[in-house]
Amino acid sequence: MGDIDRHLRIAQEKLAATEEAYRNQQHTVVGDLAIKVVEQLIEADAASHNMHFGAHQERQAYTNREYPHQITVAMRKIWFAYGDLGYDGTNGHRARLVMRHLKTVAQFLEKRLGKQIWNSADSRAGS
Repeated sequence: MGDIDRHLRIAQEKLAATEEAYRNQQHTVVGDLAIKVVEQLIEADAASHNMHFGAHQERQAYTNREYPHQITVAMRKIWFAYGDLGYDGTNGHRARLVMRHLKTVAQFLEKRLGKQIWNSADSRAGS
């Protein structure tokens, strides 16, 4: 149980930083951190099944097997936007989409884990 809580604390810390970066229009930071939030959320879910992943490919295989298609699509959109925001960080529209997809993923995992994740979130993020 401790690993679940540890991964969730890390995800929430990175989520708060992602939200702040979004509000400050630091779009490259949004892309960087959103991926890390998703990774920590997947690790929290895996920990709830006594699992741990060491590589992105392992997380992706797990999510493709365990999560609804809509959630894996949202995760992929965050991943691909990460590259776009890294090269074209001025794209506020792309950052807004990342926040929207991040909220979808977080809400899914809140239900799956029975834990609140998006508690610090600004309700306008991703709107």
